[in-house]
Amino acid sequence: MSNWVDLRVDVLASSNVEINQIELALQDPCDELLVWRAEAIGVDAKDIAKDVKAIVSFKSTHNLGFLSSTVNKARRFENEFKDRFWGLVFSHLHFVSRDFPKACFLTEYWDGCMSYGGKVVIHAGKEICSSCDGDHHAQAMEWVLPNIFAPFRNEYELGIECGSLWDEWMEHMQLQLARLAERYCNRARDQATAAERSDGPAPSEKEAK
Repeated sequence: MSNWVDLRVDVLASSNVEINQIELALQDPCDELLVWRAEAIGVDAKDIAKDVKAIVSFKSTHNLGFLSSTVNKARRFENEFKDRFWGLVFSHLHFVSRDFPKACFLTEYWDGCMSYGGKVVIHAGKEICSSCDGDHHAQAMEWVLPNIFAPFRNEYELGIECGSLWDEWMEHMQLQLARLAERYCNRARDQATAAERSDGPAPSEKEAK
């Protein structure tokens, strides 16, 4: 059985011209992808071009940042596909990212039926980092998925190199988790200890008399 996977990509481009070019590229698979897929299943590339496009094409949903299409340079795209086409769709993303190395692709996916999701950052055709949340406690509700997009969004707004804030963000996240553990894990433990003390030990026979 094959499940549907929802995929959302926030593309942070360097200019309005570039984001418009990326939008067109996300809707049209490159020849390399078609040839790769054709060789994998033993057919001619031209015979599967239409079907591949239908599977991998992304739809623009709205602009991010500047809303006017004349100045906007960040945009959200979405796609929904059967999980058996995972490699095909993500290969398409990597090819587009490779052709636009200045842009950053913040990719989030989820499968509501199988209760898993994750985030992937793609830059210059390569996966920079990823995080997977594979143990949802409630269906389609994220459980332990950190916001790994945060440092990349900050870099984009500050106009600095992609990936330059990652180590600092990781350090601060570790501090935040340590503080949470210190404040709330210890509190729960102390509350349990206090409850045990308030109950006190069971009285002996002499004390009962």
